[in-house]
Order: sequence, then structure tokens, then C-alpha cells
Amino acid sequence: MDKFLNDMEREKPIRFTYQQLRIATDSFTNLLGKGGFGAVYKGIFSNGTLVAVKVLNGSSDKRIEEQFMAEVSTIGRIHHFNLIRLHGFCFEKHLRALVYEYMGN
Repeated sequence: MDKFLNDMEREKPIRFTYQQLRIATDSFTNLLGKGGFGAVYKGIFSNGTLVAVKVLNGSSDKRIEEQFMAEVSTIGRIHHFNLIRLHGFCFEKHLRALVYEYMGN
């Protein structure tokens, strides 16, 4: 039971700061793609973890906030081998971002 509880604690989405994501993405320079809600950048944390950072367009648009809440609340709790994992998010005045595991191609 202790192992299960520790695993569940570790799998919660992490709240990142703008500074942490700016460093991980080398100031958002490695663009992977763009979509209707924003751009996705490749990043790497100091521990070697590769991530895809989805930066949501806008800061106060209701659709952006709804998209943000939906992804954090649903994808953050779902773990399946066919789905990428949500590592965390950033919710600051000038940045709304979702941090996913990186999957090439």
C-alpha cells in the first residue's frame, strides 16, 4: 500500500514556473508544431527528462482557460500506455502551458 500511495503522489501533475519552462525549452526556441490553441516546444529538464511544452495562446480568453482546466483535470489523471503523460502545467499571468512527456514523431 505504501508503494501505491507513493506512486500516486509522484504522478500528480507538477506546477512549473515560467522560469523553469523557459530554461527547459531554451527560451522556447525548438518549435515542434502549432495548433488552434497554441504552439508546442521541445524541452529538456536538468535531470534529462524530455518534454513537450504546449503554450496556450492568450492569457484571459475563456476558451483557453477551459482548455487548460480540461486537460489538467482529465489527462493529468489518466495513465494508459497509448496516451502521452501530462507531467505538469504552468499557470502564471503571462504563461498558460501544459507539460507533456516528449514522444518523437
